[in-house]
Amino acid sequence: MKKILLIRSNPVNPDPPVEKIANTLLGLGYSVTILGWDRSTNGKEERISLKYPNGQLNKINLKVKASFGGGIKKNAIPLLLYFNALKKWLKRNIRDFDIIHSFDFDTAAMSYRLSNKYKKKFIYHILDYYADAHEFGSHRIKKIIMDKENSIINSADATIICSDKRKEQIFGSNPKKLVIIHNTPDHNIVDPNLKVMEAPVSDKMKIIYVGILAGSRMLKEIAEIVSISDEYELHVGGFGPLEDFFLKMSSQFSNIYYYGKLPYDKTLALEHEGDVLVAMYDPTIRNNKYSAPNKFYESLMIGKPIIMAKNTGFDEIINNYSIGSVTEYSKEGIVYSLKEINNRRNEWDNISKVSKKLYKEQFSWCLMESRINDLYSHLSD
Repeated sequence: MKKILLIRSNPVNPDPPVEKIANTLLGLGYSVTILGWDRSTNGKEERISLKYPNGQLNKINLKVKASFGGGIKKNAIPLLLYFNALKKWLKRNIRDFDIIHSFDFDTAAMSYRLSNKYKKKFIYHILDYYADAHEFGSHRIKKIIMDKENSIINSADATIICSDKRKEQIFGSNPKKLVIIHNTPDHNIVDPNLKVMEAPVSDKMKIIYVGILAGSRMLKEIAEIVSISDEYELHVGGFGPLEDFFLKMSSQFSNIYYYGKLPYDKTLALEHEGDVLVAMYDPTIRNNKYSAPNKFYESLMIGKPIIMAKNTGFDEIINNYSIGSVTEYSKEGIVYSLKEINNRRNEWDNISKVSKKLYKEQFSWCLMESRINDLYSHLSD
């Protein structure tokens, strides 16, 4: 049985991209271990046994205190300490694995070198192209990071990107094998009987956001709009810098609900109970032009309209199939899109049918599992 190590720079609690890959690999007969980064405290590594639908695995978290979403400058020293902890762990344990599957540059920078040294197969999985996802303070530093990341892409046994559009972003690299694995949910984990929503039954349009609670996602603006409206409810789950803000808003306004961190099955259940999802990312950040947000795929699978900013992610698909609203990245844009979706209530059933058909034919996890199987079979030969 081939042994796989998945490496991610967060505690994987939850982390849908990593967990879906892990569950798929378990179903294909591989032994899987997850190595994460718990930023909440310093301490000894933590080992947890996790049970997934396709089997059981060990998750190990390295404990190096850092601020989540704090940026490169604020986390410079913690990042170096994490690199050191990761290096030490891999030196002790890398011989136990056959394939190293590393997510993003902050894990790959260290794990690729050691994989190469110990002649392990190496997969580089790009969820966010590092040079475009962070502010480095100077073009020179950004160029150095880009060159190093492209070098890993060129050297890896396989590179995974999360949409066809990302091919533009890694232009200039020359991957040995390039695979598209959309970060799409598995419809098999949706439980139609699971209820999460705390609001009483009403005709108000229910807006759903579950994810990182960061200021760059127009979440404060959405909350402010909803707080003075009788037409909408806002249901928010997740964690991040705006946790206290949403705790306060949910206590002050009867149409704003905050659920805290949610496991993925409850995330999907809440979205299923809602009416519209939002995925607003700042289009001036280059990485967001190529974003492949979970919420887009989730909106397709569960058949809900979605609101997205122009020039980000899958805005063209939303417009071409008329399955949501694409708007300016501004408070005024949010107001416009909420009104538009609310006024299209008679189209919601058709939006649901079109979205689900698109998911099934182009983005389903069944299709992604087939690609993962092909990739790992090729590497295991």
